[in-house]
Amino acid sequence: MKLIITVDTERDNEWKRPDKTSLENIKFLPRFQELCERYGFKPTYLLTYEVATDPSSIAILKPWQEKSTAEIGAHMHPWTSPPFEKDEFWENKVHRFPHELSDGEIRDKLAVLTQSIINNFGIRPKSFRAGRWGFDKRVASELIRQNYIVDSSVTPKISWKNTKGDPSGQGGPDYRFFPASPYFLDPQNISAPGHSSLLEIPMTVLFTGVFKKENNIFGKLVLSLPESFLKKVINRLFVRLKWLRIFQNSTKADFKRIYKAAQKNKLPFIQFMIHSSELMPGGSPYAKNEEDIERSYRQLETMLAYFKDQGLQGTTLSEFYYDFK
Repeated sequence: MKLIITVDTERDNEWKRPDKTSLENIKFLPRFQELCERYGFKPTYLLTYEVATDPSSIAILKPWQEKSTAEIGAHMHPWTSPPFEKDEFWENKVHRFPHELSDGEIRDKLAVLTQSIINNFGIRPKSFRAGRWGFDKRVASELIRQNYIVDSSVTPKISWKNTKGDPSGQGGPDYRFFPASPYFLDPQNISAPGHSSLLEIPMTVLFTGVFKKENNIFGKLVLSLPESFLKKVINRLFVRLKWLRIFQNSTKADFKRIYKAAQKNKLPFIQFMIHSSELMPGGSPYAKNEEDIERSYRQLETMLAYFKDQGLQGTTLSEFYYDFK
């Protein structure tokens, strides 16, 4: 089994919708990179436009890509990615999902982001994640047209329908019944395997309770229930839905449960994600101070040590593509 580590590499504290762009969090990434290297794992840094064009950020990230100790991919935030057809102030306050953009906006924003990485890192990015997980068949088709080989925007078992972007839109995507396994997607039906050149590598979101098997009837029933106290009780007692991230109360037992569930389902990988700003004190709601950062690093070290002990091998998104293909 492979461990894929992905980092949404972006400006400070996006949750607050800042008026000005600050990239202080990038200066905190070397500690994270060193930790990953110490345990033999290779992160994939998915860059937003502001990071991909910032000289100080490039100076930190580019040497890792050149030494092949990390991969550089793309991460599109419509509100920071030019060109802008709509008012930038409105964009920054609304945070549209990429799938809410017009066809032209998707094409042009992705082209500019891609070219900025080519210009500043000397490589064409092959891997992509949509900002706020906002992915659909139009985004998929444009990724294929612009020669991307991997998408990692799908969060199985999770619906973002109640998360707002464009006030006139329908909310985020509903990924509740998408596969947890990697698959070459059908551009006309991104939830299904097809014959395209784009490999979907979903986030690791698994049932870790009594019912661990993917596509089990009970799990589908739970996912179909509306959000309620009863659903939370059923989840805790029977399915224990978990995704591979670190939260304030994450423990080794959580990482073990996720790994065992992945084994049970014969998954060839598990994928961890974190936002770059989570690694800076005050950079996110998850790490408000130095104490929170030290807790996060204890959790990260516990997780990486456990996965190394289980024999997991590190790989990047595009490396996994070539192995899987």
